[in-house]
Amino acid sequence: MITFDQLNTELQALENPNTVKIFRNHGCPETLELYGLKIGDLKKIIRREKLTKNYELAVELIESSNSDLIYLGLLAIDPNKMTTEQIEKWNIAFRETWSQLTFALASLVSKREDALTFAEKWIESDYDLTKAMGWQIYSEHINDLPEAEELLKRAKETLQAESNRTRYSMNSFIISCGIYNDDLHEKAIEAAESVGKVHVNLGKNACKVPDAISYIEKARNRKK
Repeated sequence: MITFDQLNTELQALENPNTVKIFRNHGCPETLELYGLKIGDLKKIIRREKLTKNYELAVELIESSNSDLIYLGLLAIDPNKMTTEQIEKWNIAFRETWSQLTFALASLVSKREDALTFAEKWIESDYDLTKAMGWQIYSEHINDLPEAEELLKRAKETLQAESNRTRYSMNSFIISCGIYNDDLHEKAIEAAESVGKVHVNLGKNACKVPDAISYIEKARNRKK
């Protein structure tokens, strides 16, 4: 069975300076080491080494100081084996790093039965990336979310006053309401109209914040 050191050596040998530059421009901080591997390359390693069955190694990767190794661990780990203490520990570790790691952590938490417990707590955080994770989890549970209309109203009223990545996730929540919840479609359009254009600093790249109204309508038309 492959070890942490062997994986680290393999990934380091695949270092891609061009992708490193792209990831830095997308927000990966200098405080994290970075080899610049693409997600497809990491998934190949997961399949080859059957990392989804090696929980202990996944945890070791997640608790490293290299963004690629952390992300590899987050892709491989079983979300239902993670403890509440581990999740909060990783939230604290990632909340001042970058969105790739927090997005992956939120996606994992979303697969758990207690996902909404984390979302409820995290949207009240003082940390931008933690709040963004909370809204992301709510977006991924839009059709089993009794308080969806209440949260949509909150997004409508407070989005523009929120911090950077939180605005992005709240905008995504409005979009999710408009696409996937038929009962909230019209109210999501109203919310998007009220909010107006959403500005988010996404780093030194050409990425843009989706326009909620046009995104909703295009997605709804594709579903017909």
